[in-house]
Amino acid sequence: MADTAGKAAAKEIIRDVGKQLAAKKECPHKDLLVKLLRQAASALPKLKTQSDLLKPAIKPLSDSILKHGLLQQKDKDVRLLVSICVCEILRILAPKPGFSDADFRDIFQLLLGMFGELADTKSPYYSKRVELLETIANFNFCVIMLDVGCEDLVQKMFKIFFGVIRKEHSSNVFGAISSIVSALFKEKGSQALLEVILRGLLKDKKDKSPASSQLAVSVIENCSHALQPFVCRFLNHCILDRDNVKSELKESYHAIIFEIFQCAPEMLIAVVPNLAKELLTDQVDVRIAAIKCVGKLFSIPGRNVAQEYKHLFIEFINRFSDKSAAVRLNAVLCAKSFYLTNPPGEESTAVLSALEGRLLDFDEKVRTLAVTVVCDLAKSNLRPAPPEMITQAAKRLRDKKVSVRKKALQMLLDVYHDYCIKCSEGIIKLSVEFEQIPCGILLLCYDKDTEFGVQNIEHVLEEDLFPVALSVEERIRHWLFLFSHSESAHKNGIFTPAHEKALAAVLCQKKRLQFEMQNYLDLRTNEKNVSGSGEERFRKLFAKMSTCFPVKVKAEECFSKLHLAKDDDLFNTIKEILNELKFGSSQIMKDNFVRKITDMNTDFEFLQSLSTKCSFNIFSSDHVRCILDHLSEDKFGQGNLKKACVALLMIIVNAFPLLLRGSEERFCILLLEEKSPFCNELLQMLVKAGPYISVSLCVIYPFLERICLNGTRAQAKLAIYALSELIATSQQFTFPYLCKTLVDALESGQHTPTVLQSLGCMAQHSVSAFETHAEEITRYIVDNIFLAKEDGRSGILVSSRLSYEPGTSCELKIFGLKTLVKSFLPHQRTGVTRQIDEVLGIILQMLRAEISEGTHSENDKDHLRLAAATSVLKLSQLWDSHIPPDIFRQTVLMAKDHSSLVRRLFLKKTFKLIKNNIVHCKYLCTFALAASDSFEGSPKDDSLNYMEEVIKTRHIEAKVHRSSTVKRDATDNPVCAVIFLIHILAHDSDFPSQDSETEESFRSFFSPISFTIDALLNPSFVDGDMNRIHSVASDLRNIFNAIKRAEDALDIEKTSRLHFLANMGSKYLVEKEINGLSVSHTSTNILLPASLYKKSNAKQRECSGNHTKSAQKSLEDNSFVDADGQLCKRRKTLNAHKKTSHESRKQIISGEKENQNLISPESITCLGKPSSQEDSSCYCIKVY
Repeated sequence: MADTAGKAAAKEIIRDVGKQLAAKKECPHKDLLVKLLRQAASALPKLKTQSDLLKPAIKPLSDSILKHGLLQQKDKDVRLLVSICVCEILRILAPKPGFSDADFRDIFQLLLGMFGELADTKSPYYSKRVELLETIANFNFCVIMLDVGCEDLVQKMFKIFFGVIRKEHSSNVFGAISSIVSALFKEKGSQALLEVILRGLLKDKKDKSPASSQLAVSVIENCSHALQPFVCRFLNHCILDRDNVKSELKESYHAIIFEIFQCAPEMLIAVVPNLAKELLTDQVDVRIAAIKCVGKLFSIPGRNVAQEYKHLFIEFINRFSDKSAAVRLNAVLCAKSFYLTNPPGEESTAVLSALEGRLLDFDEKVRTLAVTVVCDLAKSNLRPAPPEMITQAAKRLRDKKVSVRKKALQMLLDVYHDYCIKCSEGIIKLSVEFEQIPCGILLLCYDKDTEFGVQNIEHVLEEDLFPVALSVEERIRHWLFLFSHSESAHKNGIFTPAHEKALAAVLCQKKRLQFEMQNYLDLRTNEKNVSGSGEERFRKLFAKMSTCFPVKVKAEECFSKLHLAKDDDLFNTIKEILNELKFGSSQIMKDNFVRKITDMNTDFEFLQSLSTKCSFNIFSSDHVRCILDHLSEDKFGQGNLKKACVALLMIIVNAFPLLLRGSEERFCILLLEEKSPFCNELLQMLVKAGPYISVSLCVIYPFLERICLNGTRAQAKLAIYALSELIATSQQFTFPYLCKTLVDALESGQHTPTVLQSLGCMAQHSVSAFETHAEEITRYIVDNIFLAKEDGRSGILVSSRLSYEPGTSCELKIFGLKTLVKSFLPHQRTGVTRQIDEVLGIILQMLRAEISEGTHSENDKDHLRLAAATSVLKLSQLWDSHIPPDIFRQTVLMAKDHSSLVRRLFLKKTFKLIKNNIVHCKYLCTFALAASDSFEGSPKDDSLNYMEEVIKTRHIEAKVHRSSTVKRDATDNPVCAVIFLIHILAHDSDFPSQDSETEESFRSFFSPISFTIDALLNPSFVDGDMNRIHSVASDLRNIFNAIKRAEDALDIEKTSRLHFLANMGSKYLVEKEINGLSVSHTSTNILLPASLYKKSNAKQRECSGNHTKSAQKSLEDNSFVDADGQLCKRRKTLNAHKKTSHESRKQIISGEKENQNLISPESITCLGKPSSQEDSSCYCIKVY
């Protein structure tokens, strides 16, 4: 009853309002109009039932609205109330509200104005406008627009809706608008309306929740079937015939495809396959846009689009190898999102494989991006890439382009940091694949580019390799894992000798900088007491230290500026950093130093780098202690991990032996362990660290003595060296006792090889101790070893480089010879008072295979000859003046030995000694003779390479005028080797007969000389220095002329051979001159060795006999013939070879520094005139 009464009252109100308005001839004033319309707007909603019976009551109101033009009112209040009244009238009187088409147009224009004001959500009328919108949507009034021909207003309304919608709008607003738009498009869709929807779909796409896009999505979802034909037609035209599409949206059709696919993928079933055609088009920009679109489609989470569109996926994969680098770049960019959003399967595997292939792309930008994507995937917590991909990415650290290497280093370091943190947290285990990152970084030490190299990689290992907060224990875990996966421990080990060498190089450079910096600080402290040469010393120190920085010149300038600083605290802090061995303390000191220098005017970056290099941040005493703890506590169940501990410790101690300080007790426990498998390595560490650590001799001596008696030969050598380091101040008491013990053991015949090794090494460290028992030892070796008969192959066998191991007797002969040779080569170069003649006699017998007459094995004879020849090379360091010509000749002729392995090993040893300036260049004859060898497997190429390396090295030394503290024979020059080579060939038993053969037949025999001349005159060996070539050519001519004016000092009958070979050499030089080489003719003096040559005159001929008889004796005095042919006595300058008395004929090696490491007392020199300081026996011939 109440409801009926309410409707009646509302009906009366509406009728009354209509009458009042109708009674007015003109539109009432606003106040009255608003009052009446508000009454009507409040009453109309109460008439909920649609009925024509209400038309009489409503008709006056509707007519008045039209009569007074209220649909065109500008006032907001009036317009809103009119809109509400009109909508209610339409609802109540539907479907025949009684309005004309023109009236409807005015009505909808009014409503569109209301819709346009929906954007103002803070307006007091906002709620009423929303109610109005909902009413229109609920009763689908807008469809009338199509019935009355207001399609233009429909399009305008679409634009208004997509323009006013905001993210602040409630869901009912979104729903109402979506309902209206969907209903209209379903009723009568068109391309124009579609474009409005699509523009809304793309609008505000940068917003996280774009309202217009959400509205468009809602519309698409609500009327997908109605939209599909229009969408497919438009998009396919864009794909297949884009140039003829008039819409501006054709530029964004890929984005439209992606947006629609996310909300209504079924709409694009006829569109997506056509994208494959774009991937195959010739237009690069189209392929790029298509690959981006397809990549986004394939990366939609939760939808395995790649499986739905197989053909499209295949073309997508093919774009990774597109001919355009830009296309490949975009394909690589798509790989990351694809892998992270798609489940494991065939498609993901294919994408990873394609991505891995781009790591080897021929375009550097593609390779760089591929590395970046792989590293990003590796760091992802959602679904990391397979570790094997990191292995491939790490190889880009060796890329040919610097830009790729730099980016790879940056990205891989980030990956390694993430990996280290996860390992420390127990999330993942140590992985071979990830540990290849530091392996690749270490190999950058070999990079010659200024961006890398040892100087830059040192900083990477110091600061960037591990996360700052990573503990020492965790850092050691990673290092040990690397070393445990070395090539020696695993068949496919990742840590090779090249990596070890690189790490050692970094540590060596760091050590060198710290050493020189300590010297600088010490010198600076005593600067007031430094003489005028002090500044020069500072400059030299700066030059040395600057080589440890990437830019040497800049670093040297910074050192000079630092030197001018007056802040003593600054230098004291650097000194404290240098002396701090603990990792944590060192880092704190360095950080404090960096904070201190921040506000200084000095070069901040340089000082920061300097403090980093001075601190123990790669390895510290904490690292060493951690490794020793691992070993002593036996934390590893696998042997290769223990080996890794020892190998890492070896590298650390070799570079920084003082880091063992504080861990002596742990170290000694390991060293004294019974049957330790690492005895050799621990002994080497003891030798290295001996001067820096505190070890009680009473604790360690019994162990070392046992090693000297019962250990291996290698261990015995290390034990003697360790003792010499540990007892530097008391060796006069220790070594004599040990020597007596060793002599007793030698006579007992037990562990003879080891005892011989111990005695030989001890003789080098303590001459006085050995000299006491020298006669006794020598007699035992000669009588019981050299003169012993072969007793088979039983006994201790030592590995050999030859074809197989020698017999026991042969081994003992070699060991005995080594002991005697070492006893004449003391490290201090002083104190030897024994004769060397007996040892040289033994060596000569071995070279001639006379000492092995009882030996039937050819292999044993090979071993003995090689050992004897090597001994001559070693003895020539100090005793070259005592080595007779025949022993020298027999030694050099080892280059033509019948055993190819003997030849190769001897050549290798000779090359090493010559290159390191240990033996005289006259031994270059070895390479010349080997090059002419006609045996199978002749090492001619090796000989040429060795000769080239020596010539290059000596040329560089001459260019930089490298100074040496050691006085050397001034004739130590490759060109002088020709003098010795000619004499050797002249005494060759295979010298061709000059009577029966033509000169041409000597070409083969002459080949060693031609080989030497060719090498000496090869411009490529001296960096194209033609001045050097012309000088050498002149020297050679003068040498040949000098020889032609000399006689053979050993056998005058061989003089003709000497002259013949000299003539051949001169002719060969002439041939060179014809071929373009100019040989100058300059007057000079040529010094020839008096032991091999003499002046061609009667007086010299009388002396030749006496000289020949004494050729194998030690030469007390040397003589030369001056330019006038007068025989002159020359006093030797070497105290090392003086004899203390005529009766004893003992030879004493002087400890004077300038006489160390002497080379060849029988050398020749090409000088302007003979020098009174020459350490050789020569005579001078004036050559014109």
